[in-house]
Amino acid sequence: MSDLRDSKEACPYCMADLQGNPIPKEQQEAYGATHFSRKIGIYDIDRDRTVEWQCPDCGCRWPR
Repeated sequence: MSDLRDSKEACPYCMADLQGNPIPKEQQEAYGATHFSRKIGIYDIDRDRTVEWQCPDCGCRWPR
């Protein structure tokens, strides 16, 4: 499980911690991470992908 990523990150605007709750140990391998993320993905249906992230605290958005 050495390829699991630690989701420590911060909003580039308000510097809020975007690391969410821990993922249960038995599910971490499936997620490829140790923690959930609090950032919100902004999805573009025409492009069929996430195009931006949004901070749940300040509401600011930044490119993916």
